[in-house]
Amino acid sequence: MRMSQQGSRWCVVVADDHGPEWALSVGSAGSSLPIQYCCLGKSGTLLQRALRRASRVAPESQILVTLNEGYRELWEPPLWWVRPSNRYIGDCRAASLLTTTAALLSIASESPSHIVTILPARCYAAQEWVLSEALDQALSLLPQIAEGALTLGMVDLDDGIDEDYLIASRASRTPGLVVQGMARRPVWWIAKHLRRQGAMIASGIQIGYAGAFAAHIVRYWPKLAAAVTEFISTAGEAGIERNIPAALYEGVPSSALRALRWHPPLFPQRAICVLRSGWSGLRSARASARISAFAMSTNDYQSAYLSHASKLDEEPLDLPVATS
Repeated sequence: MRMSQQGSRWCVVVADDHGPEWALSVGSAGSSLPIQYCCLGKSGTLLQRALRRASRVAPESQILVTLNEGYRELWEPPLWWVRPSNRYIGDCRAASLLTTTAALLSIASESPSHIVTILPARCYAAQEWVLSEALDQALSLLPQIAEGALTLGMVDLDDGIDEDYLIASRASRTPGLVVQGMARRPVWWIAKHLRRQGAMIASGIQIGYAGAFAAHIVRYWPKLAAAVTEFISTAGEAGIERNIPAALYEGVPSSALRALRWHPPLFPQRAICVLRSGWSGLRSARASARISAFAMSTNDYQSAYLSHASKLDEEPLDLPVATS
């Protein structure tokens, strides 16, 4: 799906996707928080890092953030600069998919040719400059992509822990890799085999035209699309937060919810292979503990990563790296 004209750039930071929780400190009396509100290393919380990434790909006025009302005291201070109408707030842990849907449909209602970058806050990258260059490349390649959407696939020093993997193949005379499917958190030996066959860790970072996302939503969930569009049109005052009630998708079968996610093959997309970003999707407590251990046991996880980066060159991989 290629749009006829280039739209302006928007970004959706997904900060309400629930996952592993993490203790703030040894003295936190066993209390824990979603890891996107915690620090891993010296560069602020993961949410703050995601917001900095967002500011590099879209104007501040066009950055939308999905949030959970239950953690307002944690996200409200760092979001002081995000206008209230750009905050999409769910009333329960299960509302993340709904808030993201509302944010995407609101952008598409402005223009289907707008370019949207979806950035998960629950993730870690040791090499921010590598990630930044990959985002720039994806944004530059998007007008040449017939599907109208791209994702970033990560390849690093190891197979990662508890990650999803993208299965992709080379495209003929067009940029990017054709994403054929996804393997969801395979056991380690299957993950190792997939990686040697050229599979990449799924980052959850998506870049695409607002119209491509909206068409996917309408195709698989037309009633929800209509309900959400009507809701945001009546709750769109400039100074008011967008509170998205979970009641909007009551009665919707779980199979429909799964189809709505931006995953291949239901959502057609290309991929760009990103090497050596020091990526972790932090999809489990085990993965979070591993990254935290690196950050705590060295001056910086980045320095530890750099000192071992040459190992990637020694491993023979059949990687279909994208070219522009």
